[in-house]
Amino acid sequence: MRLQLQPLLTLLLTTSKHTVVSTFFTRRQTTTMTILPSPSAERNKAPIWDVLSAHVIPTLPAASSSDLRVLEVACGCGVHTLYFAEKMIRSKELKDGTNVRWFPTDPDPSSCDSVAARVAACRDDDVARAIAPAAFLTLTKDGPAEDVMEGEDGTIDLITCINMIHISDWDATLGLMSMAGKLLSPNGVLYCYGPYKVGGTAVDSNLAFDANLKSRNPSWGVRDLEEVMKVAERCGLRFEKKVEMPANNLSVVYRKI
Repeated sequence: MRLQLQPLLTLLLTTSKHTVVSTFFTRRQTTTMTILPSPSAERNKAPIWDVLSAHVIPTLPAASSSDLRVLEVACGCGVHTLYFAEKMIRSKELKDGTNVRWFPTDPDPSSCDSVAARVAACRDDDVARAIAPAAFLTLTKDGPAEDVMEGEDGTIDLITCINMIHISDWDATLGLMSMAGKLLSPNGVLYCYGPYKVGGTAVDSNLAFDANLKSRNPSWGVRDLEEVMKVAERCGLRFEKKVEMPANNLSVVYRKI
């Protein structure tokens, strides 16, 4: 006999403590979602948006159409998800009435739960409706291990990947580029952000960061931008520009050929 869900009994919001507790009772299960903090995402969200609004959004193929579809890779706890979705909905660079659909993904269940909690606490209905439920996405060298966005080839206008490439193994970068080459629409954009080596070297702080990452996991590390660009090109993505960012990071823009 199939179990029937009982009605929602409790929805407790305590946003002053940055916690959203949603309790849904079935006969056997209770789910609790907590908003996780990210001080680094809070710091970099505005500078990243400045680059997206100036260099990316006006150039997207969907900028003058009725739909804009964004895939967020490694969304983390959802700081960027809600901030960018809200900014994009209100963007003057888009045609009036553009329907923004934001698809957040992450391999970490607690991060996906945090996104859900942030959306549940969002008081802007337009923003909440624009954001799809956060989905698990684990990148292998051939692309996603899950069936995320299956059947969506050529339909995504923008993919964002922030602070992932250096803190994941190299296969994840290979999978990111492979996925972007398949999912992006013609002239669509892959936007990446994080620290890089350029010409085989970097500022002292990034070299120290590289050593620290490798001490934690030998497969991690600050990548050579030129090597990442080569992978992107093999997957049908043209390097378009890099923009220097605060804290010795780079914004890197690739376009689907």
